[in-house]
Amino acid sequence: MRRHPRPALLLVLAALAGGLLASCGGGGEETGTVGGGTVTIPGDAEGVYGELEAILDQYPYQRWYVDCVMREAKKFLDPREAEEMEAMPDAKREQKSQEVAAKAGPACEKSGRPTIDPNASSAEIQLLRVSSAPAIAEFAEGHGMSSIQVACVQSLFKKLSDKQMIELRNGTAKAREGILVSVFKPCSRLK
Repeated sequence: MRRHPRPALLLVLAALAGGLLASCGGGGEETGTVGGGTVTIPGDAEGVYGELEAILDQYPYQRWYVDCVMREAKKFLDPREAEEMEAMPDAKREQKSQEVAAKAGPACEKSGRPTIDPNASSAEIQLLRVSSAPAIAEFAEGHGMSSIQVACVQSLFKKLSDKQMIELRNGTAKAREGILVSVFKPCSRLK
């Protein structure tokens, strides 16, 4: 009997992507929406690890990064824990998922290698864009921006080109800063 993925697995991906996911089930697949994008967990994905990899494969991540995240996730969540996690109450499962996600992605990003495929499709980049938007809004709010300013930041962020989205993940610190300044600076002037 196929176990349906838990919303907690989608939270792992959300933490890796920097956004929020909500899940809704159906048939042999599980679908999660990320802003305006959708991720699907195939019905043949096995367990927490298989489901996580199937989701990550839908993003524009380089293969090395997906492999690294999977290795790191297994360091923080051994097979026994992954199996036990499926039976946990929602709150505890979500907490464990967030802990794993908070450790797995950043450990891989320390290598300094580009994480995003520069030849990714617009659909893949859009999935990355919409999954990152909530984190950008949270960052703006956390730095004292008003609701009008936050809405401006969200609007400008959504208008970033595919190339700019790739540079936000793969570019130099100076390139990333320039892109973010182009989003935040005009909005900071609004009252």
